[in-house]
Amino acid sequence: MDDLSILLCGKHDGIGELSDILAQLASTIDDFAPRCYLFIQTDSPDITTFGAYCGRTLLETACTILIGRLTPYRLLLLKRCQEHPGYSIGVRHNAAIQWAVDVMPDKKPPDKTWNKIDGYTHPLFSYYMAEIHWIPAFKALLDDFLIEESIYLNDLKKINPEGIIDSFKNEANRLYSSLSKGIHQEFVVPVSINYDPPTVKELLTEMIALVTKMALVSHYIPTIATKSDKDTLFRHLVELEKKVDI
Repeated sequence: MDDLSILLCGKHDGIGELSDILAQLASTIDDFAPRCYLFIQTDSPDITTFGAYCGRTLLETACTILIGRLTPYRLLLLKRCQEHPGYSIGVRHNAAIQWAVDVMPDKKPPDKTWNKIDGYTHPLFSYYMAEIHWIPAFKALLDDFLIEESIYLNDLKKINPEGIIDSFKNEANRLYSSLSKGIHQEFVVPVSINYDPPTVKELLTEMIALVTKMALVSHYIPTIATKSDKDTLFRHLVELEKKVDI
């Protein structure tokens, strides 16, 4: 397994159907992460054609993995839907993971009171997820990595714990939008004007940094599935940073 898939998925054997789901998603990371490393490290002529596709695939898959580890029911439900004999690839399915529903919240944060919850909401970057999971986990990570240093850890240490979810959410939205422009063929001017190789390399580098930081924090959520210990996390973090030349 690639260092990134290990950081994202953790040790995922022995947990029933969720093991099969995470293994499938890990195989996608194992397929696309090396392609992204190669685009970053070399001057491939294919980067403006395929780089964005590889980057967005990696970003979306990483978020799906985190959703599944936080709320396994969500991916188990999707698995049953896709296994059904009547499942069709030609129609839109409500059970599918959707960026604007399962990853990004569709409402502004409510007032910081818990006596009246404004509907049940489960997006990965929702206010409720932040308060219950991400902020406490980020504080625990910062306490645990007081001495160790790496580029990504040093970046994380600069973020106010209360602002971690806004940092993740804003960066994810920006990268998703930027990478999508290289997929949807919306440019009517030469791609080299706005989407040249250095730009795509930068997007891929930033995307890998983001999903790695999200993965690190996730392992400090007490109730999340497939957690890894600190030594394992740091070992694979160091190896991953070498792959993107930082």
